[in-house]
Amino acid sequence: MPDFGAIWTSIVNNALIQFSLRFIVVYVFFLYLAQVFWTVRDAQSRTENMIMPYLAGLLVLLPLFGLFLYLIVRPSETLAEAYERQLAEESLLSEAEQRTVCPTCRERVQDEFILCPTCRTRLKRMCPSCGKLIRPEWSICPFCAKDFDERDWTVHAGGKVGVPASSDATERVSTT
Repeated sequence: MPDFGAIWTSIVNNALIQFSLRFIVVYVFFLYLAQVFWTVRDAQSRTENMIMPYLAGLLVLLPLFGLFLYLIVRPSETLAEAYERQLAEESLLSEAEQRTVCPTCRERVQDEFILCPTCRTRLKRMCPSCGKLIRPEWSICPFCAKDFDERDWTVHAGGKVGVPASSDATERVSTT
């Protein structure tokens, strides 16, 4: 019968087997160090705190359990992702603020509208001089520099608003 102890001893004492075992141990050790390094770098990209990445690295030094615990408690997004999300939100907000809304009913209206189609609030008026649309609160036309006073915008014969008595512009808006 073969001596299994002698066979096992000859296998363990083989130089190639010993080299392979040492190589595997060194490889696993470097993987372990790489795991700690990755954790520190990942934590640095996810927090502005200077100490937390190193504490996370120390946490990962606990074999097996540390990495899983870090993956559970780490922030879900990186600082770059949070910054991009914030920029997108600000962009949407600024775009929403640039949209014209009726001051009365807060419905969206186009820039060219004279009246709000929902509540009939006057949004623009026509300049008596050049005929361009201007805001009702302006006292001077920014296009032709016509300075006008309140009598230029009073109700005239025929129930028309915003039309000077001397003007015969074709597009008028009734105030009904």
